[in-house]
Amino acid sequence: MEYLYDTHFHLDLQKDRFAAIREIEQQQIYTIAVTNLPDLYRKESVELRSKYIRFALGFHPELIHLYKKQIPMMWNLLPYARYIGEIGLDFVDTTYKEDQIAFFSELIERCRYDEDKILTIHSRRAVRQVLQIIGKDFRFKPILHWFTGSKGELFDAIETGFYISVNLSMMESRKFLTLLPLIPKNRLLLETDSPFTRNWDTHSGTLKKTTQLIVECQEDINLWDNFKTILV
Repeated sequence: MEYLYDTHFHLDLQKDRFAAIREIEQQQIYTIAVTNLPDLYRKESVELRSKYIRFALGFHPELIHLYKKQIPMMWNLLPYARYIGEIGLDFVDTTYKEDQIAFFSELIERCRYDEDKILTIHSRRAVRQVLQIIGKDFRFKPILHWFTGSKGELFDAIETGFYISVNLSMMESRKFLTLLPLIPKNRLLLETDSPFTRNWDTHSGTLKKTTQLIVECQEDINLWDNFKTILV
């Protein structure tokens, strides 16, 4: 049976957070709810409880220079969080590039040998740098969220052991559709990155549509088994 799941969902940024939670519960969508700041993670992981929602401790790369005072909180919470995200690098604006690199490098070193951790990683215009910082010696499970890199970077990520999470907007990208057949079936995962992508009516509808499109390109794929694998 194919259950629904979402490895990258911004619960706190939904127009109606409680409606989003109701749909997750009713449709039984196993959801990794990423956060953009440690303080948001601290609050939400305490306030909201659900069988289907797991909160991820995050610090969005574009916010690091604005909220440096929260960095110690990130390190204090990190040992107790299994799911980490949204974290990574974003070089659309390189003004604070060094701040991002320093923070992400320390984060990876703190997680490097923790085989229980699952990281959902932002890498916009910075895939190569993300791969270089992580390297090949690690035990956590890395997911490249919304991959927009090159074919060579994709091959390097797959060889290193990364998973690739796919949303509906990616399935409407000609560039990504040329890369999709190159990704091993057991390395593909689902995400929505909602509310930052075009949705298909509802959360569950978006996931079902994304699954349908992936299956049309990758026959005999079991996306639910892939999700179970990262949880083990």
